[in-house]
Amino acid sequence: MRDVHNFFRANPQVLVLLIICVVLGLGTVLAVIFGLLTAGSDTTTGEPSGAIAVLGALGG
Repeated sequence: MRDVHNFFRANPQVLVLLIICVVLGLGTVLAVIFGLLTAGSDTTTGEPSGAIAVLGALGG
């Protein structure tokens, strides 16, 4: 853990980039989940089935 701390102290731009990536990644995940939960239609729209369909079924 000390090595990671020293690395971020020596390279602060890496820490900033990591924070930006985490924030954007979490925002994207939340936007997809929110979109799935608020989708009002149960008809097929031509979107591929898979993990997104499973999340949609779990959400509502």
